[in-house]
Amino acid sequence: MASPNRNVSRFASLRSSTVAWYSQKAGLRSAGREDGVIVVEFVILLPLFLLILVGIMEFGHIFYVRHTLTNASREGARAAVLFHSPASGRVSWAQAQATTAVNNYLNNRLPGVKWTVPAPEVSGSSTGSTVRVTITAADVSLVLGELVSAFKTLSVSAQTTMIME
Repeated sequence: MASPNRNVSRFASLRSSTVAWYSQKAGLRSAGREDGVIVVEFVILLPLFLLILVGIMEFGHIFYVRHTLTNASREGARAAVLFHSPASGRVSWAQAQATTAVNNYLNNRLPGVKWTVPAPEVSGSSTGSTVRVTITAADVSLVLGELVSAFKTLSVSAQTTMIME
């Protein structure tokens, strides 16, 4: 005859396997309910991630515009100080050379950005005089200007001063 302890152990193992099966089944059921939570979290966080991504692109574009304006002002000042002209019309010649060099530099590099180049400041017509080229760009923002009013009025400028040779 079988011992009573042996039957109890069979019952205990059967009970533990049934509880394990039920726990597993209940666990799968609750995991299915979490799928909706994941979708809701994704919908809440997606705009934040997109805003961060657009912000990174926007600031990268602004830094690119600033770098390009700086290089254009250098090109304009260099054109004004290197090329020689008669002393009588050197000031107007230098201003024309600087403006032309800046516009040629920026035409292909900043599409969609409006820039202004006021007449370069020339302190005199002799060697040792300074030439100052200033460029200001408006409407620099790509996307955030439509969302944030501070970016709509954002302007970037660059200035270079060189000595005439």
